[in-house]
Amino acid sequence: MKPQTVAVHGATGAQGRPVVRQLVANGHQVRAITRRIADLADVDALTEAYRDVDTVVLQMPLAFDDTPLRQAESVLAALGKAGVPCVVFNTSGVLPEAQVGVPFVDARVRLRTELPTVVDTVAVLAPAAFYLENLCGAWSASLVAAGEVRYPMPAEAPIPWVAADDVAAVITELVGATDPTPAQVVAGPEDLAGTDVAARLSTVLKRTVQWRTITPAEYKDMISPHVGPVTAAGIAAGYETPASEPDPTLVRRGTTTVDTWAARQNWSA
Repeated sequence: MKPQTVAVHGATGAQGRPVVRQLVANGHQVRAITRRIADLADVDALTEAYRDVDTVVLQMPLAFDDTPLRQAESVLAALGKAGVPCVVFNTSGVLPEAQVGVPFVDARVRLRTELPTVVDTVAVLAPAAFYLENLCGAWSASLVAAGEVRYPMPAEAPIPWVAADDVAAVITELVGATDPTPAQVVAGPEDLAGTDVAARLSTVLKRTVQWRTITPAEYKDMISPHVGPVTAAGIAAGYETPASEPDPTLVRRGTTTVDTWAARQNWSA
């Protein structure tokens, strides 16, 4: 595969860092796009950031006001002005078929719908369920290390937890593909109940880790000091309604098990 110049949104974030690492390992040149470099609502700044790139890896930030809708409009305009030939869009979650009146969701639905009208080659992917990285965030790692996973999901619910590295691997595969699969959903290698996740963590950490189901409101209070009250409320609201089920024909399994992933984390940080 010919090395490409790839602009990566959110390059310094939890989803973006593995993408950058794997792209560089595969010989690509990465142009990191962060909020300091280009305001997502600034068409001119984005156009300049996209200038002369072969592919844009698009990952939208968390925002739960009307900002995402303005950002989506600016991204579409800038991609057209810069003449970007290819976009790989990580929607960060399985999307509904149509807009639902929630800006965070609707902006992503609009991008999925309209990207093919401004870019020749578009590939869209999403994690099938929750990122494993949610378990080692600043709000949760110390709790896990102390012996408890607190999460707003029933202990018995089977979930295909997926590592950010596995999503990044699919993104890297799509970059430069001559005929990329237009839509994919990335799942972990197995579906695990919360109690199974806790058991795997217990084995890796060599101490007993238990699963504790909490309410979305409790989760909001737990993450609020780290992400802010507005973002925390928006994230918590997502756990109050069932997530959209992915089309099973689009699902592909990653390779990173909970055990392998957990062994890579610094739980004492």
